[in-house]
Amino acid sequence: MVFATPYQTYIPLPFDSGEEHKDHEAVLSMVPIHIVTHASQLPKEFLFPSSKTHLIVGFDCEGVQLCHYGTLCIMQLAFLDAIYLVDVIQGGEKLMKACKPALESSFITKVIHDCKRDSEALYFHFGIKLHNVMDTQIAYSLIETQRGRRRSSDNPISFIALLADPNYCGTI
Repeated sequence: MVFATPYQTYIPLPFDSGEEHKDHEAVLSMVPIHIVTHASQLPKEFLFPSSKTHLIVGFDCEGVQLCHYGTLCIMQLAFLDAIYLVDVIQGGEKLMKACKPALESSFITKVIHDCKRDSEALYFHFGIKLHNVMDTQIAYSLIETQRGRRRSSDNPISFIALLADPNYCGTI
């Protein structure tokens, strides 16, 4: 399925002063959402990582029983100016092979929450070894441990709970 223009959505940025932000348009700006079935639909700076262009990308994978034996269906990439939903089912091996240099690059920081199953699926299905990953679940655990507040490893923090925690994001 190909769309002439990308979907668009409002992405609100956190602002908590009790009054309207001076630049309301910037806080609630439209962000295009691209459905990707071919590598040519992704930004070139993502496909061809370079030491001259260090990127930070929000990253997540969705699938059915996502892990070693499950099925990877969608890979989500969030850039400052756009969101890309990579359709792994449609694009298949060819699309994932094109994404491999970026996902393995030390020049692109991938920010994700709870990377374990995503990493497993990428490795066992496509031979992709993630590099330069910032896992917010692990970061939370390390910060809490440094503060003397230990959370059970059997009960790691969920993404929603992290967003709701006023000590960190406190956005919901």
